[in-house]
Parts: sequence; C-alpha cells; structure tokens
Amino acid sequence: MSMPEFLRRIIEMSILFAASFYAVRVCPLKLDTFGRGISRLSTHRSCNSPNELESKMTRKHTRWLGAVGSTILATALLAGCVSTGGEAQGPKEGPDSEGPLILQSRFTDAEKGGLEELVKTFNAKGEGTVKINSIPTQTFNQQLPSYLTSKNPPDVYTWYAGQATRDFADQNLLLDLNSVWDKNKADFPENLASLSEDAKGTKVFVPTNNYWWGVYYFKSDFEKLGVTPPKTWDEFLALSEKIKGEGVTPITMGLSDNTWLASAWFDYLDLRINGAEFHQELLAGKKSYDSPEVKKVFEAFAQILPFVNPSTLGTTHNQAISDFSQGKAAMYLLGAWAQPAIPADKKDDLAFFQFPVIDPSVPIAEEAPTDGFIASVKTTKPELTKKFLDFIASAEAQTQLAKGQDGTALPANLKATVTLDALATQGKDMIQSAKSVTQFFNRDAGDAQQTPADTALTSFIANPGNIDQILKTWEDASKKIRANS
Repeated sequence: MSMPEFLRRIIEMSILFAASFYAVRVCPLKLDTFGRGISRLSTHRSCNSPNELESKMTRKHTRWLGAVGSTILATALLAGCVSTGGEAQGPKEGPDSEGPLILQSRFTDAEKGGLEELVKTFNAKGEGTVKINSIPTQTFNQQLPSYLTSKNPPDVYTWYAGQATRDFADQNLLLDLNSVWDKNKADFPENLASLSEDAKGTKVFVPTNNYWWGVYYFKSDFEKLGVTPPKTWDEFLALSEKIKGEGVTPITMGLSDNTWLASAWFDYLDLRINGAEFHQELLAGKKSYDSPEVKKVFEAFAQILPFVNPSTLGTTHNQAISDFSQGKAAMYLLGAWAQPAIPADKKDDLAFFQFPVIDPSVPIAEEAPTDGFIASVKTTKPELTKKFLDFIASAEAQTQLAKGQDGTALPANLKATVTLDALATQGKDMIQSAKSVTQFFNRDAGDAQQTPADTALTSFIANPGNIDQILKTWEDASKKIRANS
C-alpha cells in the first residue's frame, strides 16, 4: 500500500472515530422509569436523524478534523480497540454456543417455585440446560436496559407485554419470536397478539399470564341495599344514587398513598367512551389530553364524584379496603391483585362486575396487565432460546407455572389446565371476550407519565369545575416529559 493510500485510510478511520465519539457524547442512552417499577429505555431527542448528527459534527468538529494529522497515530491505535458493546446487533448465525441458557428473572419469592419447577421440567427433556438468575424486582427493573445493551447479555428475561416490551423492540434489542408464535398462536387469545408485537408486527414477546380489573362489591351488602350489579352507565349512576340514599358511601378509593389507583377510573372511562385505539394513541403521545375526547372522559368522571368517599384524597388504600370490607363503602374499582387483602371470612362473599358500558357502539376493551418472556437479540443460543420459549408457550408449561402463583394469575394459553374459583373464571371469560386488552395507564404510557396523571386526576377530584385548565396543564406536562426522554 502506498503512503498516500495509507494516510487516506487512516484519515477515514479518524473521521469515523470522531463520529462514533460524538454520537456517544451527544446521543447517550437515557433511562426513565416505566411501568409500576418498570424501566424504560429511550434516546435523547438531541439527535433526531443521521443528517442532524452530521450537521452538528460539521459545525463543531471542523477544526478538530483539520488537526487530524497530529492524531493519526493515536487514532490508528484506537481504531482496533474501540468497542460498541452497548449497541444492538443482529441475531447470531450458525450453531449455538456452548453452556447453559441464562434466564434473568424478577419473580418474587411467591412466584419462584413455579418457575424453578418449570425450568427443571424443561432441563429434564434433554434439549438443553436453562439456569435461573434471580434478581430482586426493583433492581431487575432498573437494570434491564443495561442488561439488554451490554456486550454479553443474559439470554431470556421475565417481562411485561405491550409498550414496556415495544420500547426495547423498537431499538432492535429483542429476538424475533415469530417462529414460536407460529407454533402456538392457536392456543392464545387473539387480543394478546398485538401486545406481543413490535411496531412492525414482529412477535417479540411470549405471554404467560395476566389478571383482570373489575368493580368489586360484597354480595351480602348488595342484597341488604336491594341493588344488583349494573351493566350500563345509567344503571351504575342510578345504583350509586340508591346506595347513597341508604346512608352508605357508594364508591371508595384509597388515594393518599396510592394515587395511581385513580388512573383505573380514567382508563376505563376513556376505553368505554373513546375506545381502545384512541386510548392507546393518547397514552403514546399521539393524541392530546386537552382534546374534546378527553374532556368527555372528565365530564363522565364528574358524574360519579358525588358518590365517592369525600375523604378519598386523604384515605389510604388499607383504610379504603377496611371500609369496604366493613360495609361502609359499597364498591371499589380494583385489580385482582387486591383480593388477598380481603379478610378471610369475607372472601366467599366477594364479587365483582365488569365496568359498565357507556357507549354501546364502542367495542369492549379490558385492562389485563400481561406478563411473559422476552429474549435478547444478542443471545449466542438463539435455537435453544426458541426451544425454551416454545416450551414456555405450551399448555404444559403454563399449567405448571400457574400452580406456583396465587390464584389470581390467568394462564395466557387457553389449553392450560388450571383450577379457577368463581372470580377467576369470571375474570378469564371477561378478558377473553374483550375486543382489546390494555395494560393499565403506567404500563402503556410510561411511569414518567404517571406523575402528571396523578396530579391531573387528584386536582380534578378536589376541584371538578376546573377541567379545561387541568387538562391543559396535563398536556403541557406530558409533552415536556416526552421532549426530555
């Protein structure tokens, strides 16, 4: 190679090195919280396109590049050393590497038993070995972005469906699992398919279980009050009026320490009035909180405020559960996760009804937070990963997994054999019959968006006559978060 040719190549490498260095400095990865304790990965908006990056380099680094001759030697040495271990890459080609498949799990102690037994069953099949690496939930949620962007990440992870998964998939960090779905899609409800896809429709998530939300009540209380579960919004308002007339608080919410519970009312009212598509676009930032559609949601919310515990903003969730269990409040909109908090002697009396229909023309959607598994696109064992996730998707595996959980988790596989009580059966039927399922506000919007939602909803409960200003403030806060994420 001639000296001019050698210098030309070195200079090219210098320019590339400068671009890489600048990209890291100007467009670093940023973490912001997501989901109830979930982590979300995004990039700074300071680099919106390759052209913008090139423009910024041209302005700020012309003089540096002009002095490249003085750094040729250093650049040549560095060119062979620079690593981009934090970048996404394509799936491994060729045979799997040796060693066990690493499953990074955030399962709690109550759930670990089912997972451990599941892994033992798979390992006994002789198709490969899976090793569980259990991480405390909070640590796992905080570190997941780091795991996925590391040079040698764990292979498989327990995680959440919907936007929580899509955020990683959109950065090409997740393995294509279409082949797993092709084998098992007939065993999953149709409404779980979209929750398992990236923006391009590629399956990147294998669902294992979800749970339901409903308006909970005690059968004996309704009997004493002479009321029956409503099906429509008008029936719900009339029922609430009758209960209030009997001297009982119709609706309770424990918002002083669990403000996010107010979002359940917002989610369901929006789903019943504007539909799942609008709701998901709103939470994704594609619609505005100060729109006429959202104002309708708040106007409907205003209709129930006369029936809500007037001290709800100062009531803890535990106190609300106590009031509810003692018959001081008749109804509580909750997820199935709350059932274990009900006193043992009241559990058989507990019941729930589906959130009432407001507009019959709007297809029914239900909140059904869904858990499952994702896999790193960098796994060095893609074939073993898919074999394991194919097993995870099976009725056999999901039956076994459900045995290690608390009875309120519904297997995603329709053929899983599980003994369900009356409430779980009702919840399962309600979710499976829904046209769409959503994941709850913070899972769909991002945990950073929960604070302005909490502020808007509690401000509204305190001062329902100020809807326009509340919605404008909410929209402004939401935009600011998205601009800085």
